[in-house]
Amino acid sequence: MSNWRTKVSCLFQGHHSKLEALLRKRVGNSEIAADLVQDVFLRTLAAGPRHTEADDQRVLYASARNAATEHHRSQRRRSEIISRVVPEQFAAPPASPEATLQARQTLSALDQALTQLSPRCREIFILRRVEGVSNEEIARRHGISINSVEKHIARALRHCQARLADHLRES
Repeated sequence: MSNWRTKVSCLFQGHHSKLEALLRKRVGNSEIAADLVQDVFLRTLAAGPRHTEADDQRVLYASARNAATEHHRSQRRRSEIISRVVPEQFAAPPASPEATLQARQTLSALDQALTQLSPRCREIFILRRVEGVSNEEIARRHGISINSVEKHIARALRHCQARLADHLRES
């Protein structure tokens, strides 16, 4: 394994800048590109060596292209989820006692959905969506990549959306 770590270290030194430039062009953001490059090298290290150094390089660049594609897919999914999560009825104050009760029950269902999340996922979601902390700051606080922060937020949004849909069907 230490021989493979040495090879990955050499790959990192020789290709890090090129991969980051490639990903920066594909995702349009330097910070995201840097995070994706780190993830690609971690996956490469975990995957183990191929037959030749040329194969290792091909896998490295293919992984980088795949990471960019997956990032774009994730962004698209997140945008779709976010656009559906907050129902329009939360925008206006309820006009009747029945509407007030319905709003309270819906908020209670949302609160219960949040308690069903893992503590880390819940905290990341609240930091971002309630407190407005940037993804970069959340990633720094938790020692994870921005991509991981985005995945936690998307997971929380999907879960809350499903629980609210269940609640609205029941009421």
